[in-house]
Amino acid sequence: MDASADLRFGVATAAQLLRLGWSRTDLARAAKAGMVTVLRRGWLARDGAHPEVVAAVSAGGCVACASALRLHGAWVPERLTTRPHVRWSRDLAPPDAPGCRPFGRPTGVRTAVDGPDIAFGCLLRCASDEEIVVIADSLVHLRIATIDELRAWARDAPRRVQALVDRVDAAESGLESIVRLRMRALRVRVRTQVWIGSHRVDMVLGELLVIECDGAEHHGDWRAHAADRARDRALVAAGYVVVRLTYAQIVHGWDAVEQDLLAILRRGAHRAPRRFRT
Repeated sequence: MDASADLRFGVATAAQLLRLGWSRTDLARAAKAGMVTVLRRGWLARDGAHPEVVAAVSAGGCVACASALRLHGAWVPERLTTRPHVRWSRDLAPPDAPGCRPFGRPTGVRTAVDGPDIAFGCLLRCASDEEIVVIADSLVHLRIATIDELRAWARDAPRRVQALVDRVDAAESGLESIVRLRMRALRVRVRTQVWIGSHRVDMVLGELLVIECDGAEHHGDWRAHAADRARDRALVAAGYVVVRLTYAQIVHGWDAVEQDLLAILRRGAHRAPRRFRT
């Protein structure tokens, strides 16, 4: 099977393969030889196909919504990864099975994994406001979509949902997006991707409170840790307050993090004295 475009997950329709130059005889021979497996009528999988995609197609649908966006490379919040998101083909949905669909006119299932446009449309119904903006940030940062494309993909959604696209900031990580959105919800001034001298930091609250978000995969060796500590030391020496937050603290321990950040803000440590301001 072709490994490009929507076939890269190893599942395709017979029609897709015919368009790529396969003949019906080729398909029959491939199935007989065990090169491909028939998942359901008209849908085939090669050996080693992505198991999540195989399961969705075998059940009568396609990978959709947050699951599809994750397969396309977007950063997806943990809550949305606890179950597969599937969009069902007409008349094939199992009884009582949860399914995803976008706003507006129903779209037929033609590929094993929905493209970013249909998947984002489904996300607008499935996810919270924060999750929508976090994933939209990732799509823009990774150049999977532009702001204009996101607006077009959301055009059938209610205006309140469409307006979420205006909050996109193309953060470099989902963790940064979460912190930015939550602090702005508390009416805290937040600047992202700020250069301080030769150092670029994830965000600055007020004038002096630097927040760095370290993901679960952050820095695998001591040299990287040492560079971070040296940068933190330089920032503190210059008068900044530096707080590093881990994935677990942001995702699972936010209440405690928020209380600590608010305590720092109430103390005024984020404000620069007049002699410090430029």
